[in-house]
Amino acid sequence: MDVLTYQCPQCGAPLTFNEATQHWDCKYCLGSFDLETLEKEQAQKESATGEDVSDNPPQDKSEDIREYTCPQCGAHIVTDATTAATFCVFCQNATIFPEQLSGAFRPEKILPFQVKKEDAQAAFKRLCHRKPLLPKDFYAPDRIEKITGVYVPFWLYDCAANAYMTASAQRIRTWSDRKYRYTKTDYYHIERGGTMDFERVPADGSSKMEDSLMDSIEPFDFEKMVDFSPAYLSGFLAERYDLDDEKMFPRASSRIRSTVENVLRNTIAGYSSVQILDNDLQLQRQNTQNVLLPVWMLMSKYKGKDYLFAMNGQTGKMIGNLPISVPRAVAWFGGILAAVFLLLFFGGMLF
Repeated sequence: MDVLTYQCPQCGAPLTFNEATQHWDCKYCLGSFDLETLEKEQAQKESATGEDVSDNPPQDKSEDIREYTCPQCGAHIVTDATTAATFCVFCQNATIFPEQLSGAFRPEKILPFQVKKEDAQAAFKRLCHRKPLLPKDFYAPDRIEKITGVYVPFWLYDCAANAYMTASAQRIRTWSDRKYRYTKTDYYHIERGGTMDFERVPADGSSKMEDSLMDSIEPFDFEKMVDFSPAYLSGFLAERYDLDDEKMFPRASSRIRSTVENVLRNTIAGYSSVQILDNDLQLQRQNTQNVLLPVWMLMSKYKGKDYLFAMNGQTGKMIGNLPISVPRAVAWFGGILAAVFLLLFFGGMLF
């Protein structure tokens, strides 16, 4: 099976993507190269060998395991059916599998990483900082080092929405005189309608990624997307979609529906109470894009449970859930109770 690696044109060492400069750097000869240079080098290699590794047909999706050979050290690399870029566990060579992102699986756009790994690691440390109940070994240096950049497949939908809402409302007014208190209730029938255009509504296309997690690190600035090139995958993990655009469209539709309902509902103001009677939404799908978006991730298993840290690889927005050390929690709350007891005891003696 074909494997693609991007090597330094000057010394042949592996290249990695530099988030700060948006160039590809060689840590051996300190060379730095732009995308145009790398694509020219790759085209010359393909011309010399008579092969085009970027246009191979995708393999049967029913296969769960793929085996490749690392071109750097010759070791076997075993992945699942959706992995498009990874590392050789022996020589750490950044390895890309172009057949996984060819044909129907080839993304139209990619949003390159802009947050560096060191920044993601520092953010994880800040998340763990001053957490007295957090197990000390959870944020050990070897665990923090495992934070990995992943290109996650997303579908972006452009849609036109035609919406209509009906509601009933009441406006209540009260007043009184010397003898009576009066209440007047006016009843209203309300109709709202309109058209709205939505661009690039995202829904992740990987069954490995939790939808709520991907929602939590939004938004991404899609204006900074560039045309896809496998070179951007160098030094990162990457996945191809295993949930197609038809399967994910209902999720995007649900997000659009919620937005439309909120917009229309917010136009109904000045009443004592409002009851929504009916919502009708006609959604027309206009365009769909398959793109790769950058995410820094750390999945940790602690005491048999999974804990996940994730960061938007463009903006730095992050989320994470952390474990609690039971012994530290007992000691911490025990110390508080002891302090309270002593305070009450000596306070009682003073009085």
